[in-house]
Amino acid sequence: MRQHALIINPWITDFKLYDEWMHPLGLYVLISLLKQNNWDVTFVNCLRRDSPRKAKRCSTGDFPWVELEKPPAYGTIPRKYKLYGIEECRLHRLLENARRPDMIFIGSGMTYWIDGLARTVDAVGGVLPDIPVVIGGIAARLMPELLAQRFPECIVVSHGILDAGQGLRTKHDLLADLKPIGADPSLLGGLRSCEHLYHGPVLTSLGCPLDCTYCASRLLQPSFRHRSVEVILDEIEYCIDTFGVRDFAFYDDALLYGPRRDLVDLFRRLCVKQGMVRLHTPNGLHLRPLTPALVELMREAGFVTLRFGYETGSQAHASDTCAKAGRKLLADRISLVKAAGFGSHAVGVYIMGGLPGQTVESMLDEMDYVGSLGIDVKPVFLSPVPGTPVFNTYASRFPGLQSDPLLHNDTVFVTMLEGWGGEAVRRVREKARALNRGRDREITVAGDGATGA
Repeated sequence: MRQHALIINPWITDFKLYDEWMHPLGLYVLISLLKQNNWDVTFVNCLRRDSPRKAKRCSTGDFPWVELEKPPAYGTIPRKYKLYGIEECRLHRLLENARRPDMIFIGSGMTYWIDGLARTVDAVGGVLPDIPVVIGGIAARLMPELLAQRFPECIVVSHGILDAGQGLRTKHDLLADLKPIGADPSLLGGLRSCEHLYHGPVLTSLGCPLDCTYCASRLLQPSFRHRSVEVILDEIEYCIDTFGVRDFAFYDDALLYGPRRDLVDLFRRLCVKQGMVRLHTPNGLHLRPLTPALVELMREAGFVTLRFGYETGSQAHASDTCAKAGRKLLADRISLVKAAGFGSHAVGVYIMGGLPGQTVESMLDEMDYVGSLGIDVKPVFLSPVPGTPVFNTYASRFPGLQSDPLLHNDTVFVTMLEGWGGEAVRRVREKARALNRGRDREITVAGDGATGA
């Protein structure tokens, strides 16, 4: 009989979580790898949303949640701490009704979601004891020793399977003979294991050629390479034909970087589906590669949500951001985007707070400038990621970062910095709301005037 794997996308614990086109791409590739090796696979997604009726803008939506008691590290945070995902009784039923697996694989995401991972591991162990459990994914790669200590009964995989030639290098007999995924990994095996999709993922490249001091992209994907346009289109077509998906989000860390004839080819072929798909870029796009021709092609291909990774234009942090963009470049590229017909709320710019030496006032000043360009201001706070230079800088000041991943949570960490307490965070959030609401009022007034004429 063929080996059977149970793949689980775990619960998440956090103060906030919203399904803005979220997909566990690593698990999709793992499923493809196992199916390629003639394993049978059952996929259990703890982050399934309740009902299509609850879908919001462009198929995004809320996850079900229950409130949890806050751990001591979060005692001063005046927000609810939540477990996001399906009910515990529902997970138990899914585990009890599944064919008994030979091995269980559980993914991991952000390091500070470790409580959700732990609750998932406990639930699985309670229903299916004595089955080998493998933990992989982002947190397992960034803090393998800590996860090995936290989950001594599990096998923690500290490498990835997306790079060419990689398999699951573990000592377990069942995994010893797995053939690697190959040079062009597919998401199709995972997508075919999903019972329902509200939206679909698009991944055109792996890794990032830049090396920003706060980002772990090069740790997780050391090589930067492109995926086949044909494979990508197959994945898109499957989501459309099987689930009627219309909204697709790009997962690339460097979507527009470098000469991308393959990307232009993909966009042109998506133009044929005009009106059938809406394309979104929740990961910040690089501004420098934009040209009038590229922006026009993106509009024709179906892009409706553009997010840009600006972070800060300050020269003091140019080394942190690889000098991706200053104010002049930002203004120039935003003018291109608006000239192509993208509305003000279709375009957003991420501004980061919490970089070493950064002040609240400098972030607020950046927000005022970005808001003056007539686009959405998207403030984000730094989460120190293990293995990055910024993490090492802050770990020397806050040794607890090395042993307590809960402290990596952006909601918590920023309040630990001098001058960045709860009041500062409130000022930033209120500033963003005021800037974005102010533009709403301007649009409404302009619309009323046009109607009256």
